[in-house]
Amino acid sequence: MLRLRSLCALLLLIALPVFAEDAEDSRFELKYGKNFNLVSGGRVTIDHGFGDLVIRTHEGNQVQVRANIRSSDDDIGKAIRIIAGESAGGVHVRTEFPEIRGQRHLSYSVDMTVTVPSNAHVQANNEFGSIDARGMRASGSFGNKQGAMRVQDATGNQTVTNSFGAIEIIDVRGTVSVANNNGAITIKRIAGPVTAANRFGAVHVTDVQSATLANTNGAIEAMDIGGSLKAVNAFGQIKASTIAGSADLTTSNARVEVSNVSGSAIVKNSFGSVVARSINGALTIDGNNSQIDAEDVGGNATVDTGFGAVSLRNIRGSAKVTTQNGGLRVSDISGTFTAKTQFGSVQADRVGAAASVESTNGSVTLNEIGAGAKVRASFGPVFVNGVGAGVDIVNTNGAIAVAGLRGQGCQPVTLRTNFSSIKVSVPATASYAVNASTSFGRVHSDLPVTTSGVSDGTLIGTIGRGGCKLELANANGNITIEKD
Repeated sequence: MLRLRSLCALLLLIALPVFAEDAEDSRFELKYGKNFNLVSGGRVTIDHGFGDLVIRTHEGNQVQVRANIRSSDDDIGKAIRIIAGESAGGVHVRTEFPEIRGQRHLSYSVDMTVTVPSNAHVQANNEFGSIDARGMRASGSFGNKQGAMRVQDATGNQTVTNSFGAIEIIDVRGTVSVANNNGAITIKRIAGPVTAANRFGAVHVTDVQSATLANTNGAIEAMDIGGSLKAVNAFGQIKASTIAGSADLTTSNARVEVSNVSGSAIVKNSFGSVVARSINGALTIDGNNSQIDAEDVGGNATVDTGFGAVSLRNIRGSAKVTTQNGGLRVSDISGTFTAKTQFGSVQADRVGAAASVESTNGSVTLNEIGAGAKVRASFGPVFVNGVGAGVDIVNTNGAIAVAGLRGQGCQPVTLRTNFSSIKVSVPATASYAVNASTSFGRVHSDLPVTTSGVSDGTLIGTIGRGGCKLELANANGNITIEKD
């Protein structure tokens, strides 16, 4: 009796490996393998599920299908079918699973490898498993529902879609189109235009010919773009660097960083900061509640924002800024400078051409202006030091101070304010026709004035030969003319 029990146990140990390697998780296992001839120009179509799908290429004309079927239940495993065949249109491969109801603690899978001719057009779909396709030399279309995807070393246009899983596209010589819902997208080294859209996952694109990117609820990063870049996002930051063409970036509720753009750059943002560096062409920023910081722009810079500070440096064209509630500071502007702001100070240093500023409820400071300066302000002082042409300042409830009139020839000066002081410094060799008047204050000049009318509140006459207008008007404040 003991010998009989030992013999039965031995037979059981020998028999089990025929069906499975793991008695608990995979009691049934079956290997599938068939080859099919692909007609010239034919397509390989694969519809797979519940397992990984690997696609490789070779130089022959056969489609080689290899699969490993596993199941924790014998009946389920035997009912799984791989339907494959060849026709005039190509080779089709399909995995079919039985209808399963009411069974718990059940597992099954089919891992498949399909080797296709390298020049075959491939259309492959999977669900509940990954896709790994490499070496194609023709266009391909790959779709998945739940699982990671990777397409690498391919020639021709490639289309990749997924629902839940990461996507990687690497080394493709052709157009790439990618769409995902819940998973990161990574695209590298594409010798063609790229289009990518995502919803809940980051988008990373590097070294592609050109790119059109869209995302929601995930970051966008684009680097080394050989042509133009267009990126639209919401609730996710955008970072773009080294763009050979133009850049057009739009997001909200997140930060935008753009740098090293050979062409122009357009940035639209709300409730997030914008940082721009080394833009060879024009820069246009439309921000709402955004802090703006831009430096080294080869063309004109145009900024429109509200509720955020603005800083511009080294602009080789003109600069135009409109803001509502934030400080504004610019420096080293080669062209003209135009600004309109509320509830924030304005400071401009080293402007190559004329400066024009409208401000309410904030100070205005202009230093080293290459041409004329025009300011309209209220409830804040105005300071101008170093200007190459005429000065025209109208202020309300704020002081005015002007110095450094360095232009050649006549530099007309018109300064008006009330409830504060006016102070202007003119060169000792200057010639001006002076008309200065104030109420409830005094007029004083350090330079000799040949007067035609003078009182405590009025000074009319000439400095030097006269001729150039120096018009100063105040109410409730003093006027002082100093020697510069």
